Amino acid sequence: MFKKCIITCGEPIGVGYEIILKIIKSIKEKNILPIVIGNIFWLSYVAKKIKIDISYLAIDKEEISQSLSISLPSNKFLAINVLEDTKTVKQIKSYSGLISFLSLEFASDLIKNFIKNKETFGILTMPVSKNKIQKQTKKNFLGHTEYFAEKFNIPKDNISMLMLAKDKNNHNTIYKVLLLTRHIPLKKVISELKVKNVTSQLKNVINFLAKYENIKNLEVLFCGLNPHLGENGKIGTEEKTKLSFVVKKLRSYFVKKNIKIVFPILTEQAFKYAKSKNNVLIVCNYHDQAMIPLKILCEHNIVNITVGLPFIRISPGHGTAEDIMLKNKVDISPSIFCIEKLISYLS
Repeated sequence: MFKKCIITCGEPIGVGYEIILKIIKSIKEKNILPIVIGNIFWLSYVAKKIKIDISYLAIDKEEISQSLSISLPSNKFLAINVLEDTKTVKQIKSYSGLISFLSLEFASDLIKNFIKNKETFGILTMPVSKNKIQKQTKKNFLGHTEYFAEKFNIPKDNISMLMLAKDKNNHNTIYKVLLLTRHIPLKKVISELKVKNVTSQLKNVINFLAKYENIKNLEVLFCGLNPHLGENGKIGTEEKTKLSFVVKKLRSYFVKKNIKIVFPILTEQAFKYAKSKNNVLIVCNYHDQAMIPLKILCEHNIVNITVGLPFIRISPGHGTAEDIMLKNKVDISPSIFCIEKLISYLS
């Protein structure tokens, strides 16, 4: 029985299509069936520009169930065409945000069908341009995490953004980082750190790491919010007030689960400690508290996992990189990392 790997191509005016063409050849497992969703004209155009031979079977998304038992040759994949009447470079540039959004819509329909039929599958999403999607389609599009939560009716408290990242100098070191808040202004962060929200997210990630990464005796390093942990209230009181209350509730909840919670801890101390440990989860309060050290320590070798969905969703931790589009310069190692993780989780 094939394990299905849905791959959305993401923003056409970027590196997503190039990455997909290159990583398809890295999938060696014979029971993995790649299903690529994007604009086929652009996929072929990119392949010609970067001189990659591609071999795919184009199918209609309504006919996918009849195509799942097909035995494909090595390096061949199923392809679902998005906005099929778009067949010029000018059109692609004009409708790139619409194409990337419709790719997600097609993928969501496919996912619902797979869930209904109890298929084994996961999804790898290439980066999109939020700005282009907002302009061309859905004005309140905030990102993949929020999109899938809304699409599958998952409350925001039950969705977590987990980053796994390889240290650039030692690939045996993989940082595990939970972002408690994501794409919101800094001034709203503290109001979002409610006991229910934090407990639900941490519970999600702890269960995920136990199930898929086989990490049982987890150490949780809960970072402070303010510089120097607030300096005893001189430059912020959140560590002593709201966050300490949240952590107290967390410790009470996890006391019988052999989960150690360290709080408060400086962000730099947390990452330094985690470098020599495999069973550490760093909890960050806001987006850049996590992503700045991760990008410095790991560059782009970062995997973004949406935890809490009824399926595995994974993505490389970089953007669309329009500046290197079609220059054959893209580093595909983050997406290789994604594929490796996705296949291991589906095993």
